Amino acid sequence: MPVYVSLVKFTEQGIATMKQEGIARSEKVQRNVESLGGRLLDAYYCLGEYDVVAILEFPNNRAAMKAAVLNSSLGHIKITTMPAVSRGEWRDLLKEVWSNKPKGK
Repeated sequence: MPVYVSLVKFTEQGIATMKQEGIARSEKVQRNVESLGGRLLDAYYCLGEYDVVAILEFPNNRAAMKAAVLNSSLGHIKITTMPAVSRGEWRDLLKEVWSNKPKGK
């Protein structure tokens, strides 16, 4: 299944209600992902520009986009989601690019 990286920032509302709702919201986000055929592979809570980096699998871009919209609509986070490929897939892609290069270029 395709892999996606989501960069997450907590909103002011998310921070203000973290104590009362943080764990329940985290579980709701995971259920939303799973309801769209996705899977949360791991999540890392960070210092710096982003509060969370999540690694997910989804069947396709459409499902990933739906999850981002659904979870952002909860109001406690802003999400940027990007498709990603593994190092091995990247190597294969480069081999394909350079092996299909027209002669003389």
